[in-house]
Amino acid sequence: MHRPKPMNLDQLRGPPAADEWCKPIGGHRQSSAQRLLCAVLCSMACGCGGGGGSGGGTSSPPPPTAAALLAVTNATSGTIDMLTIDTKTGAPKPIAGDPLPDGPTASAVAIDPQKRFLYVTSTSGEVRGYLIDPSTSSLTPVSGSPFATSAKSVAIVIDPSGHFVLTANGSANTLSVFTIGSTGALTEVAGSPFAAGAGPSAIVVTASHYVYAVNTAGHSVSAYSMDTTSGALTPVVGSPFPTAGSPNGLVIDTSGTHVYTTESQPNELSAFSINAVNGALTPIAGSPFAASYALRSPVMDSEGKRLHGANGTDVDCFLVNSSTAGLTELGLSQTYGRAVALALDGPDDFLYVLDNVNNRVEVFSIAPADGTLTLITGSPFALFQGAGSQSLGPNAIAVQH
Repeated sequence: MHRPKPMNLDQLRGPPAADEWCKPIGGHRQSSAQRLLCAVLCSMACGCGGGGGSGGGTSSPPPPTAAALLAVTNATSGTIDMLTIDTKTGAPKPIAGDPLPDGPTASAVAIDPQKRFLYVTSTSGEVRGYLIDPSTSSLTPVSGSPFATSAKSVAIVIDPSGHFVLTANGSANTLSVFTIGSTGALTEVAGSPFAAGAGPSAIVVTASHYVYAVNTAGHSVSAYSMDTTSGALTPVVGSPFPTAGSPNGLVIDTSGTHVYTTESQPNELSAFSINAVNGALTPIAGSPFAASYALRSPVMDSEGKRLHGANGTDVDCFLVNSSTAGLTELGLSQTYGRAVALALDGPDDFLYVLDNVNNRVEVFSIAPADGTLTLITGSPFALFQGAGSQSLGPNAIAVQH
């Protein structure tokens, strides 16, 4: 009978690793053939996951999409509408497969500045994260989503650098801060959630990383400086800063030097100067400025000439004084339905108005010269085919150029 030859120890160990092939033999220099074999084997080893296996390697972030995006959350139906924007005409168009599945009780939506991730807050106490497909703009849940806020989160913002997600947590009187990982996963920062005033309902972050949140029940604005490395929030001296009415929204001007709040009881807007050194707020002369309606969802055009707010039916416009930053009410730009939330495509000068009754979006072009609004051809636009007959409950809108 033929017996196999016994294996030696090297055979039991298996073939040598790529780096073993690369070692000099007997102390001599490598031949050209050995160097070539070494390069081939090393490239094969590196191509098989040598830099990012389960041992904790860092994944590369997904590529951004080139499309300008518009997203609308539908709280009643638990869906989200994704639309791409024609940057020349301003017209939105639903993507294939729209509407997309989301989750319960959506309250706000934000798209990161690189258009790689989309996040939805929910009053069920979570943030849902999605990857944006760079080709189709469709959404895929981020690994680990949803991420708990342990509170009724009612507002969301992503800082201008795209590193942090912040939420305002309504009745919990807190703000949560999360870091955005390379895959879009969120990790709550040390110290979060951070104390806010009573009933925080809107939140913004300046390019200088000052954070402002309006406290509806507290009649005030909370101000913080944000650590750009850790994401931690430190209250600004003097915070919170009082408002005369019940604030429900806020917007920063294009220069990052003023913040405006929309308020009810009474109907007005407060305007503050931002101290560039410490982030403290000082009311500007004439503030608060009277409004004819209870406004919400304020936005500022990219030239900083006009502030717009939704009054539940139409869009109320205010002229911004270039010298004093004061406001003068100009009157209404009429829509075809119910204006409950606004979003702005600043670079292309278009304003998007959410109609939560007829399940559609109306689009205004913004005149660069004087900021006047004109409804574009084709407006209003259905969220998707047949959306007008659906009970969707659209309640929040976001645009990312």
